[in-house]
Formats: sequence, C-alpha cells, structure tokens
Amino acid sequence: MSSPTDQLTPVTQQNRHHSLDLIRGIAVLGILIMNISAFSHIFAYYLNPKVLGEPSQIDLYTWVITHIFADQKFYTIFSMLFGAGIMLMAEKAMQKEFSPAKLHYKRMFWLLCFGLIHALLIWFGDILVTYAFAGSIVYLFTKTQAKTKLIVGSVFIGLMLLMMQSIVAYLDVIPPQDIQEMKDMFSPSAQQIADEMAPYTTSYMAQLDARLEFFGYNLGNMLFFGPFRIGGAMLIGMALFQLGIFTAQRDRSFYLKFTLINLLIGAALMYWDVSNLFAQDFSMKQMMHSYMVINSLAAVFIALGYIGLLCLWIKCDLWSTLKTKLQAVGRMAFTNYITQSIICTTIFYSFGLGLYADLDRYQLYFVVAAVFLAQLFWSDWWLKRYHFGPLEWLWRTLTYGAKQPFKKL
Repeated sequence: MSSPTDQLTPVTQQNRHHSLDLIRGIAVLGILIMNISAFSHIFAYYLNPKVLGEPSQIDLYTWVITHIFADQKFYTIFSMLFGAGIMLMAEKAMQKEFSPAKLHYKRMFWLLCFGLIHALLIWFGDILVTYAFAGSIVYLFTKTQAKTKLIVGSVFIGLMLLMMQSIVAYLDVIPPQDIQEMKDMFSPSAQQIADEMAPYTTSYMAQLDARLEFFGYNLGNMLFFGPFRIGGAMLIGMALFQLGIFTAQRDRSFYLKFTLINLLIGAALMYWDVSNLFAQDFSMKQMMHSYMVINSLAAVFIALGYIGLLCLWIKCDLWSTLKTKLQAVGRMAFTNYITQSIICTTIFYSFGLGLYADLDRYQLYFVVAAVFLAQLFWSDWWLKRYHFGPLEWLWRTLTYGAKQPFKKL
C-alpha cells in the first residue's frame, strides 16, 4: 500500500491557477527592468543616475521611468506570489494527508542551496537566499485567517520602514566621517568605481572573490531586513490568495476599485519621492530616504495596483496568445530568473561579450527587450514538450524525494 508521501505530487496543469502563472510571468520579466543596471554597471549606478556624472536627457528620463514604474515593484509582486505559492502547496499537501510543514521546509532548504549557488557562482544580486529565510518564517502563519496575515504582513513592512526611517534620521546627528561608507555606496569616488569595475572586466576568479565579499557584507541585510520587507509582502500575498484576489475570483468592479485606489496612492508617493530627489539634487540622505522608505512603501501599493490591473486583463479576452506565453514564463519563473542572470553576466562580464559599463542606460533596455522576447517564446516552446522547466523539475524532484515526470509523451 502506498503512503501519503508516495502519493504527493506537484501541482498539475489541470489544477493550476492560471492567473498566478500570468502574474508571475509579468513579475519575473519585470524584475529584469531594474536588475539590468546592476548586471551592467557598478552597484551605485542602480541607485544613483548621476553617479558617473551628469547623465544625458534620455538616460535621466529612462531612470525616472524605471524608478517610478519598476524599481521594487516587480520583486514585491514576486514576493506576494511566493506567499500565494506557499498557501497553494500547503493546501495540496493537507489534501493528500502529508505533512505540509515537512514538505515546505524541504522546499526552502533546496531553495537556499540554489540561492547560494546563484549568489556565489553566478551573480551577487540573488533574492533566493532571502526568500528561503523569509519563506521559513511566514509559513508559521499559514493556518491563520487572511485578516491576520494582512495585519502581520503590514506590521512587518511598517517595522522595516520605521527602522529605515530611523537610520535616515540618525544621519543628522553623527559625525560626517562616520557615514563615509554610506556615502561611498551612493556616490563612490573614481578610484572606488575603478576598483568595483575591475573584477567584472578581468577574470571569473576575481568575480568569484567579489561575490563572496559582497555576500558576507550583505548577509546581515538578507537575514534581518530582508525577512521583514520580503516576509511582509509574502504574508500579504498569502492573504490575497485566501481572499480569491490573486486568482481573479472577484468581479470586475472590485478589481477596478482595487486598482485605482492602490495606483493613486502609489503614484502620489512616487511623485513626492521623485520631486524630493530632484529638489535635493540626489543628495545621499534623500536617496537613502527614497530607496529605503518612500519607494519601499510606494512599491507595495503599486504592486497591488498592478495585480488588480492584471486580474482585469485576465477576466477579458484581449491578447489571449500573449496571455498563454506569459503563463508559460510564469510556470518557468525559477528557470527564467536564473537564466536572466546567466544571459546578462555573459553579455556584460569579461568571460562573455565584455560589455560591462559600455552601454548607456537607455541602451540597456534593448537587451531587456531581447531577453523578454526570448523568454516569452522559449518558455512556451519548452512547456509544449516538457512538464516543467528544467530547474522547476530539479527543485520538485529534490523536494518530493522522487524523480518527477519530465518529457511529455
């Protein structure tokens, strides 16, 4: 007689929530809109459009558009979707009379392993390690009501914002020499820029050393601040799944109000944010306040607005072919996320085309568009032939402790 463990299998095509797949597809593509600047230039280039001098008008406009519409917004959606996925898997495990906790923590363990490989061997900007830690915490709330998840998630994010605001306020009372490290992060000197560029224009081993150094430097942020920000978004996503919002089960009038309210709040915050940045000429304090406080808050509302907008699209018949392709991208989100890192490091780092710091900001989005098109078509092509993306298949096989079906008959 087979045990519940033997009977447990991944979510099948028949019982998938296609709305989750589509929104996940948009999110994983949208993440590249911001990551591309970190792939191609020094880290401060992501934060500060003036770090390399006064930018051209087209580069400045490009930064403003991506900052308003993309920065932190898509990874917030991705985090919410991760929370929804935790709920979906827990529900399925309980239906099969299998311990959902055991399954979940095996899943998080293997995600942590994948994240460490990604962070140390491929690209320093990994989010998977933080997801593994945050996912391990928020699982404790799976059996609570949706209202509880919304409250706790909001408290998590609120506490993170208060901590960040305290750090920004503290800048006014400490000696200037003690905040030089923070200044260097946003506005490094010419020598610091050259030092940061050096590994990515020389050898893979130098890049490996740089990634290891960054990982050690960033570990505290991943373990402490990350779970508050990411974990809070995951909890909100878990609640959205329970409430039927993520799965497009509400009526159009609900999604219209949901979208307008959240986008209006987010737009007001981003207008305030960008106005302050230009008024203060991108001072270090204002950039910190922007990225750590205002934009972090605005991202939650704009992410919710995007989710509502996408659910409205899901509920109509417009562009059905594009929906199908985006669903395929979403079903292969793990593979596509890692593939983006492999493609972009190959384009920009010395072991590939060596275009590091060679392209203007606006030119980077030709690369983004090419990656988008490639992933839209290859994901659809792949899933017509295989049950899962390659990394999804490996993750599921390790999680369930049994080889999963791969190639379609």
